[in-house]
Amino acid sequence: MTPRPSSSCPCMRFTRYPTGEAYQATPRKLAAARRAVQREKDRYPLFPELVKHQTAEDRLTSIAVERETWWQEMRERQAQLWRKGRQALRDLPPGRRAAITRYWQICGFPGDPVCLL
Repeated sequence: MTPRPSSSCPCMRFTRYPTGEAYQATPRKLAAARRAVQREKDRYPLFPELVKHQTAEDRLTSIAVERETWWQEMRERQAQLWRKGRQALRDLPPGRRAAITRYWQICGFPGDPVCLL
């Protein structure tokens, strides 16, 4: 992706946040999930309603959903920080904003919002 030239403000340098890889259910993970489900059932033999997952497949599905939710929350947090950083930059007087923007384009810091803030 090449930056578009702009007369008013140069493009913001940034590093893309990685996307999470899809959760792969392997035979080893399935076996581990079976052991975990069995261990949980053994822990509460008199109270089966306390068991969170009934099957290993349920457990793996739950892990996949939680993992995807976590990645989405992290991406949203990163986007929120970018919005906060750009707003803080817009709130500066024009001279300071231009100086910080020039420095941001040439500095060696990673292109993430924490460094910008």
